[in-house]
Amino acid sequence: MANVRVAFVGAGALASRYHYPSVASLPDVEMAAIAELNPERARAAAEKYAVPKTYADYKEMLAEVDPQAVYVIMPPQYLFEPVNFALKQGRNVFIEKPFGMTTDQARHLAYVAETNGCTTQVGFQRRFIPAMTELKRRVEERGPIHTVSVSFLKHTPDLSRPAGLYDGAIDPLRCDGIHAVDNLRWLAGGEVERVAGDTTVRYVPGTMANAVTAYVTFSGGAVGLLHFSYVTGRRIFRAEIHGQNVTAYVDADRDSYIVADGKAPEVYESSEFGKSLGGQEHHWLGFWHEHRAFIDCIQEGRQPSCNFTDAVKSMELVDRIYQNR
Repeated sequence: MANVRVAFVGAGALASRYHYPSVASLPDVEMAAIAELNPERARAAAEKYAVPKTYADYKEMLAEVDPQAVYVIMPPQYLFEPVNFALKQGRNVFIEKPFGMTTDQARHLAYVAETNGCTTQVGFQRRFIPAMTELKRRVEERGPIHTVSVSFLKHTPDLSRPAGLYDGAIDPLRCDGIHAVDNLRWLAGGEVERVAGDTTVRYVPGTMANAVTAYVTFSGGAVGLLHFSYVTGRRIFRAEIHGQNVTAYVDADRDSYIVADGKAPEVYESSEFGKSLGGQEHHWLGFWHEHRAFIDCIQEGRQPSCNFTDAVKSMELVDRIYQNR
């Protein structure tokens, strides 16, 4: 198959740390151009990854380079316009989460993508963490998952500031905690049926919640428990997956284990699962795998699991948590 020609919109810290090295390592991808308002960032990324062209205007870049896929890696308040523009041209789009400031924005982008036949993916890379996918598979070998617990925990350096991210542009659950919301949906499977949530503002001024718990039931019979907080001791993203006499625990930054039938657990360093690819952060945190999946889907003419239409459901679950608190 011919290489997929891609262009990037954005060359900030997240893009440079995880997305650029992942995409650059794929042998069937041509990194053709970067659009970035900061010329120093654009130049640094272009030099490091041998990207031949840089632009300040993404529209000019799309017109001249004509990429098959566009990676839009920017803060959420700036995503809508370039993504909408690229989709209307029929281009395949990868976008960082969340892919809308509101669920209505997300629904609109999903509609435009479907109307124009675009392959799309939202950067829910935690679906692709090698430790997560492998231990989930081993649990499901015994039968369906019946209970899932996902926690995304952080601390707040300055408790005198409101909880809203990007200077209050968006609430933490929708912007950051949606990783846990989406992971809960993916692990549990099925459609959301019932939701009971509690959202709380703890220790900080303002009205945006920084502590969220939720209980979710799914059509396949699984039960999901969500814990998201910005007022805990340190950063933790972990998932517990329970099946028939078997439990897997995944902390992608630290250790994972699986235990069955009351026997001793099998314990792993989570990074072990990415070592075959090079053992860098973008390998064992799922970034490489999500980009491999996106390019494969473009090559094969199919949609990724976390395409825009599916990702709308994670946005809708955020809404239901707020509505049922």
